[in-house]
Amino acid sequence: MSRPLALWLAAALLALAAGCSSPVLNRGSPAQARLTEAEARAAALARSGDYGGAARFYGEALRIATSLENADAIAANAINLSIVNQWLGRDAQARDALAAVLDAPRVNFSERRKIQTELRRAILELAGGNLGAATLWAGEAERHCAQTSCEYAATLLNVRAQIELESGRPAEAARLAQAAAERSRGEAGRAEAANALRILGRSRIAAGEPSAAFEPLRSALDIDRELGDPRKILADLAELARAADAAGDADGARRYQERSVAVSRAMHEAKSGAEMEVLLRR
Repeated sequence: MSRPLALWLAAALLALAAGCSSPVLNRGSPAQARLTEAEARAAALARSGDYGGAARFYGEALRIATSLENADAIAANAINLSIVNQWLGRDAQARDALAAVLDAPRVNFSERRKIQTELRRAILELAGGNLGAATLWAGEAERHCAQTSCEYAATLLNVRAQIELESGRPAEAARLAQAAAERSRGEAGRAEAANALRILGRSRIAAGEPSAAFEPLRSALDIDRELGDPRKILADLAELARAADAAGDADGARRYQERSVAVSRAMHEAKSGAEMEVLLRR
């Protein structure tokens, strides 16, 4: 997977995960109390960067939710388990987690949870370079989205834009990303708007128009700073460095790379920081 795609996917996964908490349950039974506790511990471990620990507790929460036949909690924990497994590089386990929703036609999941799960599968297939499968699952999510008052229309457009970009069609990717940015206007859609602007910038770089990429990429960076999202800030800086390099601005590229190193170090991502430092020594 390319570094730009990996960074975009990390941002997309975080946005999707933000909508995947299950509702607070009545603590009337020991099983319900254990479910609430497992979910809380998993979320805390994920925030601290302990994805292995988060996976264990999301798995436990999924098992408890299944024993309670709590459809909403099953979906929420399956999606979050898939996300942390993907962050750990366990793509097979990430797919397996989603089977709790995708392979359970008799369970009455809400349309919202179906859409979230199908989007998660599309993102997972996109990360693996399986563009046909990504297109299929994005299409399923789009079909369900059309049947309801869908809050994920902009996310769907962004996923489709990313598929087009990875398929070598930057013009169509730019069109879809622009549409996603327009659908994301307003306070509630700012995170998705930043995703759209980042993809628009990447599309312009791919189309051989790096100078036109700076405006959307800087706008994405401004939004992500206001939202306080370090992973997405890192993604924005990486794309700005690529744009500057493609535009022939070596000094500008170096400055963006230096800022990326600072953000990466602050996030305690030693591996990513070391990779950027190698670039700076060239």
